[in-house]
Amino acid sequence: MSELDIEIERNLEVFKARLPSLLESQKGRYALMRHGEIVGFYDTIRDAQVTGGKFYDDGLFSVQKVTREAANLGYYSYAMPVVNAR
Repeated sequence: MSELDIEIERNLEVFKARLPSLLESQKGRYALMRHGEIVGFYDTIRDAQVTGGKFYDDGLFSVQKVTREAANLGYYSYAMPVVNAR
């Protein structure tokens, strides 16, 4: 399993565990995650992605939308290389 895969899995597990409480205050927003921690919430997926790219030059971060279920956001739900964060 690659470092990227480990980051994705860790972030998703933490997100799922915290989702019930997040729905109360952050519903509909996007969580930027790194190393199993939520580091910020954003109104758009683009804002979360761009911020992740600015602060994490190794590209290891993921973005999840705060909805009733942890949804697969396609490409955006996975840790991405910084070259794609524009």
